[in-house]
Amino acid sequence: MKSMNPHRVRWTFAAAAFVACLGAVTATMTVAPEVASADGATCGATGQPPCPLQKWMRANLGAAQSNGDAAALAAGLTKTAAMNPDPTWTDWAKISNDGAAAAGKGDIAGAKASCNSCHQKYKADYKAKFRMKTVP
Repeated sequence: MKSMNPHRVRWTFAAAAFVACLGAVTATMTVAPEVASADGATCGATGQPPCPLQKWMRANLGAAQSNGDAAALAAGLTKTAAMNPDPTWTDWAKISNDGAAAAGKGDIAGAKASCNSCHQKYKADYKAKFRMKTVP
């Protein structure tokens, strides 16, 4: 019977130990869950494209707010009032219209407060139920 080279035995053992450790490490690693729609599409997280409403709000409301364009902000909030995805969300339109009224008077801070109010009230549920909903 042929004897094995001791260096080869050591390298074989080292490689096996490395693979075992690597398996143990990767088994304990957690990966942030991807939010997916029923059709498997993902959006909204870092490194992913924005979700439809998120993209629309950034382009229409966020840009207007950042630029201090009260007229565009009022128009965007008026449109947002009609985007209510759930008829049980009875304050959606009121919050949006209140923000539009504030923006219409040049009150950007008041409009932003309405945005924050709506996000506090509906954002989590919207993300859970309507994340992939197309914006009209």
